[in-house]
Amino acid sequence: MLNFFFPPMTDRSYEPELMDDPQCDQKKLVRTVKQFKLINRLFSRSHSLLKKLCLADMTDPVKTYRFLDIGAGGADLAIWLAKQCRKKEIQIEIVCLDYDPIIAAFARRAVADFPEISVVEGSAFDLEPLGTFDFVFTNHFLHHLTFDQIRIVIAQIDLVCTKRSILNDLKRSSMGYLGYSLVAGLFFRNSFAFYDGRLSILRGFTERELQTEILDQLPQLALSISIIAPARIVLIGTH
Repeated sequence: MLNFFFPPMTDRSYEPELMDDPQCDQKKLVRTVKQFKLINRLFSRSHSLLKKLCLADMTDPVKTYRFLDIGAGGADLAIWLAKQCRKKEIQIEIVCLDYDPIIAAFARRAVADFPEISVVEGSAFDLEPLGTFDFVFTNHFLHHLTFDQIRIVIAQIDLVCTKRSILNDLKRSSMGYLGYSLVAGLFFRNSFAFYDGRLSILRGFTERELQTEILDQLPQLALSISIIAPARIVLIGTH
């Protein structure tokens, strides 16, 4: 019972998540994507990160800013950003990238009323065909990758990003695991959100890991690490 709430956090897990299986239950996958919106509001801190690191820098009234959301899921964060830009009369073009055709199809339906958002089915390992972007953002994406893959993605981001990248993910934490377990057990049913969300935390990162495996390995890039409650770890790049 103790391991159910407090599993070992010493080493990063590489156990695959259920939703990453191409043969997974499609109905559960779509239900999980629908639940991302609430999960993001409760846990991700993405709204505050986007306000501080993107919206605050969108000060040119005649410029159309380009924003890339990698691993965009159901596009709930892209829709939130588009609404904020409409309120502030900021011109923006948002590209949501996801490799999963089922998730991409769901996102296209979700953004039907937002012509400033386009959904592209593709790989984060080949970003150059998408053009350049002022801002590149990821949320709950890096923990799906190995460190070697993360370095490749960051190098790709550096090729296309002209201003700032914000890579928001999970800090591996016993308290974060316990808190998510309690909330997800109550609210996220008939989906992959409970099992995969807990596993995602075990696949998350410590500050030391990102320092040694990413920053120290990519000294030519201007990257920094920020820790944000609750149990968030963010890689911020200046390009």
